Amino acid sequence: MLRIHLLGHPQIFNDDTPLPHPTPNKVFTLWAYLLLKGRRPIPRDHLAYVLWPDASESEARANLRRHLHLLRKQLPAPPQNAPWILSARQTVQWNPEADYWLDAAALEAFDVEKADKSDWASLIEACRGDLLEGFYDDWILAERAHLRQRYIQLLEQRITDQKRQGDSQGVVYTTRRLLTVDPLREESYRELMELHYRAGDRAAALREFEKCRTMLQSELDAEPMPETLALRDAILNGEALHLTADREPLTRSAPSAGQAADPFNTFGGAGRRSPIVDRQQTPSLSPPPVVSSRRKRIAWAGAGILLVLTLLAVSLRATDFLSSNSTQISQTLTLSGLDVTQDTWIDKDNPDLLYDPQDPDKMLKADYEQVHLMFWGFPYDRVLIRFDLERLPPDAKIEQAVFYQHLDEYTNVDLPESLPATISAFRLLIPWQPENATFNAPWSQPGLTAGVDYNSQALGSHAFHGETWFSVDITALAREWAAHPNENFGLMLMLTEAPQGAHYWVDTSNHPLTERRPRLEITYS
Repeated sequence: MLRIHLLGHPQIFNDDTPLPHPTPNKVFTLWAYLLLKGRRPIPRDHLAYVLWPDASESEARANLRRHLHLLRKQLPAPPQNAPWILSARQTVQWNPEADYWLDAAALEAFDVEKADKSDWASLIEACRGDLLEGFYDDWILAERAHLRQRYIQLLEQRITDQKRQGDSQGVVYTTRRLLTVDPLREESYRELMELHYRAGDRAAALREFEKCRTMLQSELDAEPMPETLALRDAILNGEALHLTADREPLTRSAPSAGQAADPFNTFGGAGRRSPIVDRQQTPSLSPPPVVSSRRKRIAWAGAGILLVLTLLAVSLRATDFLSSNSTQISQTLTLSGLDVTQDTWIDKDNPDLLYDPQDPDKMLKADYEQVHLMFWGFPYDRVLIRFDLERLPPDAKIEQAVFYQHLDEYTNVDLPESLPATISAFRLLIPWQPENATFNAPWSQPGLTAGVDYNSQALGSHAFHGETWFSVDITALAREWAAHPNENFGLMLMLTEAPQGAHYWVDTSNHPLTERRPRLEITYS
């Protein structure tokens, strides 16, 4: 079977054998268009205009014929009586009956009503990024936006269903997946803050707030919304989060008279209401009647006893909740900084040197605060990174692991403004050490060999233009590393698609700003 991945960095497999992209790029985009529109025949005139909008009609039709010929030559031989492409005088179509699988088609056809847990897991594994990352044709941008919105809507539906089922762990997992697609989605950060706080983990709730604030400042130079700040304040003050009938702005409420604040107010079952905090203060009480001094003392004593009993009940309730749910509550471990991270940079200019020859101090590349990633018709250099998982409890069950990397613009006289690029992450397959890894060693050949030194299938890719955060889900890989620490060789990063001369800074674990260092966030129970 031909397996085609167009979501994220494009990849093609004939059974388990990786295949190169059809070339040149226009042949590949022609193929992608046929695949994405495979449900119906496409008029040749329309196809020629979409792919060559600036060419004359006759030139565009000639280009189409030539590129179809090149595409047929480069595709593997089709099964007997099942051609890949159905061609007629006026139309062209990818054969919908051909023996193939397409990730974008699986996303479009996903049936929420019939899907079980394994179906959802397969969908999330298939959706590794935006459509055709690294390509910027107008029609691709439109399809990309459509499929991105389709995936977001499916994840939103999944979260709604998980809430209805009372699956708080599932809500956390799916919400994190949603944030990898839309990292500026502030309401999702609030969802995670509320879930952690209601589970009794105030520190985790506040970490989610800090992630939100850092992302907004980095990407939008903006502060969180008032409702997010209000929820943060409520968590800091240990206030109760009340349940109301709608998703109005999150504000603060004092507990009603005689009621202790209860941060452990967990979600109920079906028909559960969204949690918000209300700014309205408790209504003032009428002045009490005048009583004798003795009755006052008795009343105050009774009130004191009642308060002690109430606080004791709340404490016991919280203790019982945490003890009964300690094996179910998700926790987050963030690995970042020099004590848990090893990273370095290997470059083609100095393939055997561990330092810049122009640096009088000969500082090791593994100690740089920022390093380069460039593209000169091919990935020119690499960044290697590995995280130590020893801080993870031995019996931890990893639910999700997401790797985050910050990239900054690089400009100079020859490059006055940044160029679009695609960064990809790959699994390393052999051991290395930051203090002695170079472009030539310890690899099977200079610059690493796909399938030998690193897995040729990208874990994830990200198309960007300018300063950005790159994130990729490596849950399956982190589970392997936790089970087999001796196989934790980390990741390799490189630019896989870009115009000639694209150049970016990559922040390392030595970066002076803590919030810009690479990190691995592991959610576990």
